[in-house]
Amino acid sequence: MHRKHRARRGNKGDSRQNPRVVARPGLVRLPAPLLFLPRHTGLGLLAVCAGAIGLAFTNPGPEDYEEFAGERLSAALIEELCEPDGLPMVLRLIIRDCPGVIRSQRSVLGRLAGSRTRRRNLGVFSVYRTDLGGQALLGSWQLPHYQTLTLAAAGQFVLLRTDRLRREDP
Repeated sequence: MHRKHRARRGNKGDSRQNPRVVARPGLVRLPAPLLFLPRHTGLGLLAVCAGAIGLAFTNPGPEDYEEFAGERLSAALIEELCEPDGLPMVLRLIIRDCPGVIRSQRSVLGRLAGSRTRRRNLGVFSVYRTDLGGQALLGSWQLPHYQTLTLAAAGQFVLLRTDRLRREDP
């Protein structure tokens, strides 16, 4: 009976059982850690950090954007200029294969777009804003004027907005 009484008293006064039991006068033992996080939170945080690092490493750079812009711009120009009313009559007589000529200039068009682009690098992704066109070529004929907004992340480009601005006649 003496043993049972001791065991019970030990349980009542054991500070490991009840975290608010006073171990020493003036001290309150609190559970540690104060900010209790679930056991798997560390794995979740590790996965998020690894994902962010992966996105940062695969964030496309300006050279990749120039290649993307050259392809998109050549496709837009083929659609715009290679129609029957797209080019002036003199150019249509000179240029027999309009789509082929434009496709052959993809890298030049990409560099031109790259020179007219502002990149906002946010680490895990980038936003490219391009303002291109309106330049006069061959007298009064002008390149079409485009403004684009593009999101770049994970090695991919997503065209968010494309606006074709019309030339304002005076």
